[in-house]
Amino acid sequence: MRTMQILVDEMGLRDVVDPLGGSYYVEWLTNEIEKKIVECMKKVEEIGGMIKAVESGYIQREVSRQAYVHEKKIQSGEIAKIGVNKYVMEEEEAKIEFHPFNPEVAEEQKKKLKEIKSQRNDNDVEEALLELRKAAQTSENVMPHTLKAVKSYATLGEIAKVFKEVFGEFKEPIGL
Repeated sequence: MRTMQILVDEMGLRDVVDPLGGSYYVEWLTNEIEKKIVECMKKVEEIGGMIKAVESGYIQREVSRQAYVHEKKIQSGEIAKIGVNKYVMEEEEAKIEFHPFNPEVAEEQKKKLKEIKSQRNDNDVEEALLELRKAAQTSENVMPHTLKAVKSYATLGEIAKVFKEVFGEFKEPIGL
C-alpha cells in the first residue's frame, strides 16, 4: 500500500497517462534535469570553479537554501511525503533511551590507553607517523601508512594530528 502511495503521490505516477510515455516522458525529465545541472555548472564556473565556490560558502548556502525550501514545501503540503504529511498514521510517542556519561567507563578507557602507550614501541610509532606525514604531503596513498601506524599502536588522536598538521582543519566559510 505504501509503495503505491509513494509512486502515485511522491513520484507523480498519476500525473500522466503513461508514465514512461514510450520513453518521451523519461526523455523530457532527463532533459529538464540536464538543463538544471548545466545552469548549476555555469554558476560554479562564474564563481571561479568548485574550490572557490566551496571557499566562498556558495555551495553550503545553496545546499542549505534548497534543503530549507524543500522542507517548507513538505510542511505546507505542496510536496507530498507519505507517512510524514500524507497518509499519516497516529503513533505512540517513541521513547528515547538516553545513555548517560559514565565516568567509571571513561576512567577504564583512559587506564587502557595508558597501558597500551606504556607497552608499545615508541620508535615504531614515531617512524610510522613520520612515514604517514611524508605520504600525506605527497600524492601517495596514505592508507598503507595509516594501517602501519595503527599496527604500531599509534592512537587515533596521534594519527588525526598528523592529518590536521598536513591538511589543516576545515573551517566553515563565514557568511552562511
